[in-house]
Amino acid sequence: MEKSGKAGIATFVMRQHEYLVAVKAENGLLTCHTLHWADEIRDPKKEIGDLPAKAKASDKELKMAEQLIEALSMEWNPEEFHDTFQERVAALIEAKRAGKTVEKAEPAAKATGAVDLMEALRASVERARSPKVTGGKAAGPGAIAEKKPGAKKRIRSTPPTDGNGG
Repeated sequence: MEKSGKAGIATFVMRQHEYLVAVKAENGLLTCHTLHWADEIRDPKKEIGDLPAKAKASDKELKMAEQLIEALSMEWNPEEFHDTFQERVAALIEAKRAGKTVEKAEPAAKATGAVDLMEALRASVERARSPKVTGGKAAGPGAIAEKKPGAKKRIRSTPPTDGNGG
């Protein structure tokens, strides 16, 4: 295969899923590359009608991009990268082997923006206990504040006409 420069096309089943693959010989090894099925390949111009035109980068922009790439480049050291999923699975297996009970972790709650009703109630109770309502002294926990009758508010039946809001 390597001498001829050709690849073999085959189907490959992994985890109850069938994949289309290309089997190639590279540097004395057989490699397997996953491919897309024909129905998965689409023309972007047909799918997205208003694709931007091909942009031409200036020499200055290209030089800046090259500098950025060079600044962020590093020597590849595979030992610095870990499959955290595999590590968590191995830890779970070890815990089970040691006889510990392993419970399924609850997924993290997503923020919903909903109001915490208990917190709103606490805030309301605290406002009710404030010195303004109790006549200068905040009531202690469990105390019942006597409400003094407040001044009655006048409600206008027609809006003010002087243009200043009052």
